[in-house]
Amino acid sequence: MPFGIYLSAAGAHVQNHRLEVLSHNIANINTPGFKQSFAVLQSRHNKAIEDGTAYPGSGTLADIGGGVEIQPTVTSFAHGPMDRTENKTDFAINDTESFFVVRRGEDQLLTRSGGFMFNNAGILTNTNGDQVLGADGGPVQIDPTTRYEVSDDGVIQQAGANLSLMVVRPSNAGDLTRVGDNLFKSLSEVQPVPPNQRAVVSGFLEKSAVNPTLAMMELIEASRAYESNLRLIQHQDQAYGNLIGRVLGN
Repeated sequence: MPFGIYLSAAGAHVQNHRLEVLSHNIANINTPGFKQSFAVLQSRHNKAIEDGTAYPGSGTLADIGGGVEIQPTVTSFAHGPMDRTENKTDFAINDTESFFVVRRGEDQLLTRSGGFMFNNAGILTNTNGDQVLGADGGPVQIDPTTRYEVSDDGVIQQAGANLSLMVVRPSNAGDLTRVGDNLFKSLSEVQPVPPNQRAVVSGFLEKSAVNPTLAMMELIEASRAYESNLRLIQHQDQAYGNLIGRVLGN
């Protein structure tokens, strides 16, 4: 493949990746507790440099850049705005490092989305039916036939019993990987948040951390960059076609 077309094709590929990431962010503007992703792009050395047959800064043709490549997507855990709902089983965490814990099958997964509810059996679940875990490591369960209250700091009270949600912190946010449904899995051990450091509030939800205006501007920018690379491919293909036609014509 001619080098110019290769560079343009690489550019179109990474801009398409950006469009996918940005579209996913925009689709979750109204998802409580959603954390936006960022596409990471990196310039690439010439293949000769990657193969070790040339070195950067040589000033030769082998020192011409090799285009751009995609790096692993990064998640930002910036805090989203707090939205008062008045629903007592809606919970939010007023910090940037802590997570609620839910159980899905044998896995314990982390989430910032605290829109919970009690099912018919009195077990607290998220909107997908995953059990919300309490501070004791088991599901949060009440007697559905008996009145209960929820304190401002997120403690569920019924018949003299106090039930606190499990709140944990990973050792490093970089150890978290997305598993879908606004859930994360930690690749390292997580630690329970001490009672005096818990920042849980009831009757609130953390809104999506995506800035709609900025996300739309970035989407337009990526779309135009993608289209520009496609036009460059078409122009170069036409130029090569004209050149070949002239050579064959002579």
